[in-house]
Amino acid sequence: MKNYFSSLLNHFLMRCRGAWFWLCSRNDRTCSGGLLRLHVPLRCDGAGQVCLGANICVGYGLAPKLGNGAVLLQARSVGSIIKVGDGTTFSNNVQVIAEQSITIGDRCLIGDAVLILDSDFHDLSAIGRHSRPAETKPVVLEDNVFIGSRVIVLKGVTIGRDSVIGAGSVVVRSIPSGVVAAGNPAKVIRLL
Repeated sequence: MKNYFSSLLNHFLMRCRGAWFWLCSRNDRTCSGGLLRLHVPLRCDGAGQVCLGANICVGYGLAPKLGNGAVLLQARSVGSIIKVGDGTTFSNNVQVIAEQSITIGDRCLIGDAVLILDSDFHDLSAIGRHSRPAETKPVVLEDNVFIGSRVIVLKGVTIGRDSVIGAGSVVVRSIPSGVVAAGNPAKVIRLL
């Protein structure tokens, strides 16, 4: 009976876009520090834990949508965790997938179709890719980071406080605080 009501409540939350709600999870692996504003569906799944801060905004009505524009926060493994700080805003079609740890600080802006990964998900060697676990390294976005549209952030990256990552960039190395970085691979192009 509990699962039925949880499922019904989750469906209700997804249908009532634009209103403020307390996050209600279907499992004990998702926690929230406060209100959540949903403009597109939010999917939190996997065997790990997803912790959301207060006043998170998910989706933006005028941004492009692929399908329903859903945002995915997937902590895949039992020990994996995704932490999102207070006041962070996600645009549409964002995917954050953790095998180990992804931390997004307070007041971050995440553009549409951004992909953040902390793993290769497969070993690179010809034999190992079918049998060995992939290398994982934590990803950290410090406070007030702005990630432009269609950016890919890969394992082991830390993006410093107040930095901006230009649209379409691929971030493979850490970026210092207070800079604008862009390109493939992303490089610092100017100070803020």
